Amino acid sequence: MGQRGTTGATDGTAVTGATTEFEPDVMDLFVKTLRRAVGRELSSVGTDTLLGELVSGDTDAGETTAPGIRKAGSLSGSIAGRAGRGWVSDDEAPGAPTGAGAEAGPDAADAREVDAAWREARWRLGLGSRGPAADSGSALPGMSGAMRACLLLALRSARAEGTVSARCRHVARALLELPDTRAREALLLERLDVAAASSALDRLDARAATETEGPESRGVTLLRRAGTLGRSGNVLSRALTSWTSGSGVNGSPVLFAVSVEAARQAVRCGRAAVEPVDLLLGTSALDRALSVSGRSLPASLAEANAAAALMRRHGLRQDSLVSAASASAGPYAAAPDSGGVRPSAAAERAMARARLTAAEQGSPTVGTVHLLSALLHGTPTDADAGAGGPVTALLTAAGVDVAALRAEPSLRPGA
Repeated sequence: MGQRGTTGATDGTAVTGATTEFEPDVMDLFVKTLRRAVGRELSSVGTDTLLGELVSGDTDAGETTAPGIRKAGSLSGSIAGRAGRGWVSDDEAPGAPTGAGAEAGPDAADAREVDAAWREARWRLGLGSRGPAADSGSALPGMSGAMRACLLLALRSARAEGTVSARCRHVARALLELPDTRAREALLLERLDVAAASSALDRLDARAATETEGPESRGVTLLRRAGTLGRSGNVLSRALTSWTSGSGVNGSPVLFAVSVEAARQAVRCGRAAVEPVDLLLGTSALDRALSVSGRSLPASLAEANAAAALMRRHGLRQDSLVSAASASAGPYAAAPDSGGVRPSAAAERAMARARLTAAEQGSPTVGTVHLLSALLHGTPTDADAGAGGPVTALLTAAGVDVAALRAEPSLRPGA
């Protein structure tokens, strides 16, 4: 049967210390918007392109913004016809920060999330491209000042609602509310009723508060399709997904799901390979994703995958961990725009040591506890030497009592 979390709402309202992030529905919107901008050879992605892709998609937020096929088609067609030209607005919202790190104070976390999400979108565009976007070698477009201001406003709207999940409806509201943008200009030119759209979004927000299922990250979707979180699909599809996600080696697909999240974390921090610190970030990210989706691992896997709970016991907050990791992230141009992000030799050694640790302990499955033990106690390479290595340094910067964490009985080598 499906495993549902017993603590925390499906929208992530009770996930203490979790990061406020754009969920997969918004990331898919970003990728479509980027693809459209590349196809039109735009120098930057503006709110007009974002709005056009929102209303031409199949989300409730898009339907609410431009109800009906005729209105949506007319709006998206009008935006496409201009191809970034012929607007009164330059899409640089007055006072909008235009560079990474331009925000400070309470908005700093939101600024980091906008930058990280944009890196991820560029990477996912490259993964899915088979044409010019993947092969031209030319730089992908950045975003306009108004686009950045819109995304920051969407994150603030999510937080004001009391959720850590920024969805397409939050982006739609930001597009409606932010003044002097090409998106607002397009809405006015098409005679769309902004007030009516805002009221419809209010109803969509109210409906979202009653939903019993939250958004799923790719890691959670993999676990569900493998049958780890309950039955999904038929027996053959579950068995195939479980086998291809490493159950034969690790005893369950959980570590594979961590590696999926770790690759995403590497990209979001601007790294071209998955490093041990990304495995740590991936462990925390999967924990957040399970909570946001309202799911939990079955009891048979809980003990071997309690790393996130152990880290929280000794002071970890996910937002502090991500903030500390983001401090060393480069500009989004440094992230790979195409191709897979593979584990480094150090990350592969950490995974191998986790398997060895599980075998030494007689555990039937290799879980996040064994991975965390490997990350904390593994022999550092020359590159990792100094201050206990990058993993220890990151945990320390995030406020974790590393000595107490290392002393946990389940994390001691050979425990």
